[in-house]
Amino acid sequence: MPTLKDVAERAGVTVTTVSRMLNGRVNVSPATRQRIQDAMREIGYYPNEMARSLARKSSSFIGLIVPSAQNYFFAELVHHVEAAASVHGCRLMLCVSNQDGKVAQEYYQMLTSNKVMGVIMGNYEMSLDEVKRSAAPVVVFDQPADTEVPCALTDDIQGGRLAAAHLIDKGCRHLLYLSGNIQKNNVSLHRYEGYAAVCRECRVPSPMTVEASWEEFMTMNYDQSVSRLFTEHPETDGIFTSNDIMAAGVVQYCRRHSIRIPEDVKVVGYDDTSFASLCAVPLTTIHQPIEQLAQYAVECIVRRANGEMVPSTTVFPVRLIARETT
Repeated sequence: MPTLKDVAERAGVTVTTVSRMLNGRVNVSPATRQRIQDAMREIGYYPNEMARSLARKSSSFIGLIVPSAQNYFFAELVHHVEAAASVHGCRLMLCVSNQDGKVAQEYYQMLTSNKVMGVIMGNYEMSLDEVKRSAAPVVVFDQPADTEVPCALTDDIQGGRLAAAHLIDKGCRHLLYLSGNIQKNNVSLHRYEGYAAVCRECRVPSPMTVEASWEEFMTMNYDQSVSRLFTEHPETDGIFTSNDIMAAGVVQYCRRHSIRIPEDVKVVGYDDTSFASLCAVPLTTIHQPIEQLAQYAVECIVRRANGEMVPSTTVFPVRLIARETT
């Protein structure tokens, strides 16, 4: 494997000159810089970016911790964060926690000990104290009530309101909400609160709830929860789900059991990932501006790394996209 010494010999300079140029510690003449770069390319030498980061006590790496790489929302988030990081000349380090707080904490410590520019957290799984003690800028997509960390949010309450208003306007009177654990997940809770509020305002019975398991979330197979939904609540005529995969699971169940969509049951999903329009029956869903969220999070990291202040919380609007499930 080529070494720094090999580069120096090929370029006709000292090892110290090569090292200082790579770490940005000294200015070298354009001609010398070109000779060093040519030598690196000719012998196939690639600098150790992490080692350079430790030497400089900073880096161009941005860490991203997500609970799942299979979930369509987080998959699109990863794509857009990487694209936004590239615009700023940064590189992405991806970590998947599988929604394990201990694993998320280990990843966080690894990233910060390697002097990353900052860390973006796909959801909040660690203690706030851990983040407060870190010098690295952090941005999260879910916000605990007492957090002081910059947070990028979408208007989940409004998303729930839009879903309920649409279903009720379409004639639904027996509404149901299919989601993860409402009490443990702020996002699921806020969407339910908006959904239930419109039901009260329209004098429609409060929506029933069915909560999917973590195992179903990880495998993206919601057959068990969807089957329970129709078994326990056969009168349901309007369903709002906390992500598009759940909504697709409802569509599949209905097709297998000769339940007509949208004639018998209407369905509204959440996220509006590219998957939503490609479903067997294109999904009506609540659109989250995933690309804007990613761009904003990266910009916050870059600005904070440069010593600038950023808002503690920024809320992005959502909108309903009507398709064939309603």
